[in-house]
Amino acid sequence: MKCCDYNAGMLRTSCQFQRKARTSDGSGGWTEGWSNLAGAATRCSFKMLSGGERWQAMRTEATTRNRIVTRYFADLTEADRVTIAGRAYNITAIDNVELRNRWLVIELDGGVAT
Repeated sequence: MKCCDYNAGMLRTSCQFQRKARTSDGSGGWTEGWSNLAGAATRCSFKMLSGGERWQAMRTEATTRNRIVTRYFADLTEADRVTIAGRAYNITAIDNVELRNRWLVIELDGGVAT
């Protein structure tokens, strides 16, 4: 799609971008968790592309492929994740549409976010 094919009326779903962060545990060590990116609470257009199950580590895991469209956010990388309606999704690809810094098309994997 082209940059002009997107508009603000499409952004009906609330989402939050998160990044892995290390915090001190007070005993000289640290713990790793997810923290919200500053200014990253936004709206997006969400679409599920496919879903299925796979057998891994002696158990069945559900997986989904999804796509969101959101306004441009410069600090986002594939190492981050997105939470939508309480579910976490791993970012697998980020497309800055036509390199115009207006819209991002983000491919997501659902299932167990790591």
